[in-house]
Amino acid sequence: MPLIERLGRGLKQASGARDWQALARLDRELALALRDWADVSSWSAAERGALQALQRQHQDARLHCAAELQNLSQTLEQMRAGQGRWQAYAESSNWSDSAQDEEARA
Repeated sequence: MPLIERLGRGLKQASGARDWQALARLDRELALALRDWADVSSWSAAERGALQALQRQHQDARLHCAAELQNLSQTLEQMRAGQGRWQAYAESSNWSDSAQDEEARA
């Protein structure tokens, strides 16, 4: 059970801290552990309960990742939508700089 509890705590902490590398590492570790835990029929009620808690923590982490992905998608879409305005601003800024350079030379 210590591994189950450590993985559960780690998933909760990493998703709360938005530590995507730690989440990926824990997810891989959990996938490997699940192979070893294929037959839980001999587990005690406490062990199965800990496994169910880990399943909920993993689901919570997945939901947190999905929400973050949605936020990033929206941010990228806003950036794409504003790209034309940014380019126009950059170009107008270059025109202003060029005009000031020519005034300084004159």
